[in-house]
Amino acid sequence: MRFWTREMAGWALVLLGLFAFYKCYGLLTADDHRLIEGSALTVVGIVIFRGGIHLLKVAVAAQVCAESEQRVQDEKRTPPQAARYYSRSPSSSTSR
Repeated sequence: MRFWTREMAGWALVLLGLFAFYKCYGLLTADDHRLIEGSALTVVGIVIFRGGIHLLKVAVAAQVCAESEQRVQDEKRTPPQAARYYSRSPSSSTSR
């Protein structure tokens, strides 16, 4: 269940990145147009937001791997079904 912590951290970083973008918008649309501060915070927001998206991708990949490993283990425990092979009899496949 370690992927849940990664997913929660990913969502927290995505929300923090969106909050940084909100603050950037406030800095860039203020009366004195703080261009330097707004542009620096925009870069920070992009890094935080992309880090959150990456953590979400890693969490989903970990969940898929855990589910596939569980499915493989379940298939190993169940006895295989009898295979049905349809083949011709040796007498019908003789060449002339």
